[in-house]
Amino acid sequence: MSLAVGRPPVREREANAASVALRRGLLAFVVVLLAETVWILAVPPFRGSDEVDHVYRATGVAAGQWHLTEGAQHGRGLLVWVPTDVVAAARAQCTSLSYVGHDNCQAVRTDGDRSLVATAAGGYDPFFYLVVGTIAKPFHGAGVDYAMRAATAVLCALLLALGVGMMAFAGTGRWATLGVLAALTPEVLFSGAIPSPNGVEMGLGFVLWAALLAVVRRDDNLVLQRRLLVVGAAVAVPLTFVRLLGPLWVLLIVGAVALTVGVRATWEIVRRHRWVVISAAALTFLGACWWFGWQVIASHADGVQADQDRVLWILAFNLPAYTMQMVGAFPFRDQPAPLGVYPLAFFVIGLLVIAAWRRGAPVRAARAVLWIVVVALLVPIGLSLVFMPSLGAFWQGRYELPFVIGILPLCGLLLDEGRFAPQEGRKLVALSAVFLAIVQVVSVVNVERMEQDRSVSAGDPHWADPGPWLLGAGMLAACLLAGLMFRIRASQPDDG
Repeated sequence: MSLAVGRPPVREREANAASVALRRGLLAFVVVLLAETVWILAVPPFRGSDEVDHVYRATGVAAGQWHLTEGAQHGRGLLVWVPTDVVAAARAQCTSLSYVGHDNCQAVRTDGDRSLVATAAGGYDPFFYLVVGTIAKPFHGAGVDYAMRAATAVLCALLLALGVGMMAFAGTGRWATLGVLAALTPEVLFSGAIPSPNGVEMGLGFVLWAALLAVVRRDDNLVLQRRLLVVGAAVAVPLTFVRLLGPLWVLLIVGAVALTVGVRATWEIVRRHRWVVISAAALTFLGACWWFGWQVIASHADGVQADQDRVLWILAFNLPAYTMQMVGAFPFRDQPAPLGVYPLAFFVIGLLVIAAWRRGAPVRAARAVLWIVVVALLVPIGLSLVFMPSLGAFWQGRYELPFVIGILPLCGLLLDEGRFAPQEGRKLVALSAVFLAIVQVVSVVNVERMEQDRSVSAGDPHWADPGPWLLGAGMLAACLLAGLMFRIRASQPDDG
């Protein structure tokens, strides 16, 4: 076949792939934003994990208080000036917490319409807080928190949608699609609805996974590979510093993808795109330098009291709790979802991981799945042991989601490549999708009902609670829309 005759099908195939990626990304944006809206409504303002601290930090950064230097004498963290109406709106939820002090909920001193209060997020990198805090500046009281939630939800929805779109260049088969949906656990969606950098970090990790997986699977298109590498570099830089463990997640994600293809294939990609890779490495290194520099800057504060959890070494090995928390633990880490949802979630997770390890293709990548999972299990143990003397049993499963979020999509890609379960696969995937929908709906409705049973939340005049039926219907609608992802597929034979 001549070159002239061969070109049109190639162009048509690439146009089809780009169209599928765009449609999947747009659908994912709508689905994620709808699900996060449900979570925003289900959780009373200032009730999310350390939400009071994050709102104070964002309000302070938006007002120019990037570097806080004065520690609280009767509370956690550093002192920051916050609008008094925000402190008043947060006071009821803040005082209901058992681990905070007076300075976290009551003004140390006031100056006009501002109050000096403590935030345990005072040493965190300021860039995320600058974005959401600036957006929330026109609002007052609890409206500030809701505005920050909305801004965070949009940021996370954009990142997750970008990841879903780029994952389409790696594969759009039924198992890959199931892996993507399974990766978006209730904990991921909940984290995207709270004004903290956790959800954004998860989204950045997902985009980096998606970009690199697409790179290693699209060696037939050097231009597309180069563009995907650029996107990967663009998210790797902020991923290094948006939270404390960012550089580790970048290294683990890059290492995991390289492990699936081997040294030779990895080197071939580096050789083909050497200048893009060198530039990406240099920019990521600069991001890591900023991360290190900020840790040094943040350490220069006076009068900070140690904020330490229980020093109990056995909790460093609490893998069951860590893995359950990655599925769902909200609003706080010690509040699990209804126990019945975990068997459903772990059925899908176990199916993807074990099947990919035993039946995925190529064989090298399938074997790599086992080592990637082992590393994922060892990371929280290792970090807990290292930080136990200074921080105590601080670990939460959601901390590792920026890395773990890409494992299930990887497993799905390998199952499609290996033609896993050609006959019964459709029923298995359908059953798994139903399980995932039940997990999502039950989780959010359970949180709303728990909060209605709390007098502080039930009596909160700022809580825009539509009720469990509407919340459940909203999350179910998001799940049904997500099911359309299975119908948006590239017309290629290797999609499975």
